[in-house]
Amino acid sequence: MPVKRKIVIFTDAWYPQVNGVVTTYTNLIENIDHELYDVEVIDPSMFKTIKLPFYKEIQLSICTKDKMQQIISDLGLVYRFHIATEGPIGYAAKKVLDKQGIGYTTAYHTKFPEYLNKMLFVPITITKSYIDWFHQKSRFVFVPSKSVADENPQWKTKLIGKGFDEHFSPRFTKKPLKDKQVLLYVGRVSKEKNIEDFCRIFIPGTHKIVVGNGPDKKYLKRKYPDVDFAGYKFGEELADYYRAADVFVFPSMTDTFGNVILEAMACGTPVAAYDVTGPRDQIISGVNGYMGMNLTRAIQACFRLDRHAVYDSVKDLSWKDAASKFIEYIS
Repeated sequence: MPVKRKIVIFTDAWYPQVNGVVTTYTNLIENIDHELYDVEVIDPSMFKTIKLPFYKEIQLSICTKDKMQQIISDLGLVYRFHIATEGPIGYAAKKVLDKQGIGYTTAYHTKFPEYLNKMLFVPITITKSYIDWFHQKSRFVFVPSKSVADENPQWKTKLIGKGFDEHFSPRFTKKPLKDKQVLLYVGRVSKEKNIEDFCRIFIPGTHKIVVGNGPDKKYLKRKYPDVDFAGYKFGEELADYYRAADVFVFPSMTDTFGNVILEAMACGTPVAAYDVTGPRDQIISGVNGYMGMNLTRAIQACFRLDRHAVYDSVKDLSWKDAASKFIEYIS
């Protein structure tokens, strides 16, 4: 029996957080060949943490270089190191590995310059400089789409695809949640997701549902009483919401991909989104959704689409293939 090779992943985002980074790495790890590889995750549970004052669901790790040095020393023989996020854990891991001359790969999941500008008004140029510095010594930067790679020619990028789990499948005899056409949003209820653009949409004969939670929920519930806030949903229950929706709406302008877009399409639900990075690499206008800078028009156009064609556009994507690419590129 072959000796297993150890892969170590450093991430600032892990359970109990609910986000695209956690979803991505959970599925990649599950689909790696565990007869050949052991995967160890260095995550916030190993450190003292503080809650972000403006976003209490996210906890920042207090991670010193000395602490990270000890963790890495205790790992023993490691085949490959991968840094998934640019937060305190990722930063400390990078500093230690750089000092020791050990190679690693990184990943770019969120457009942090735009994200922090929207959340905290941090100038984009400052954060962009940090992000470029963070990834400059990476053997490869894993990105979720060609658009992200094209926007960052200064990096050595590799495209890692995505997939969806077995819960997300179509049932074309869908049971509607309401007696109106349903518009659905799934994700964090927070400013960086641009969710208020969804809440303020008015199309007669439609009903808006938000699945998720976040710091802006109370404010938005008060301001938009016509919107149904359903909280977090998972597994088959979440899939039922996707199936029951007539259109999935993705208002974010800071995501590099958006796993929820793929999940919606896997359930046969067309997607309306802005014409920006993330949706641009997934939506084929007139087939599985529509894009444009007028979200209302994109939604109205989606009503005419064939749900079978939406599902067919993504049915061959799988986490198993994505995991194979991950192993290929870190090796």
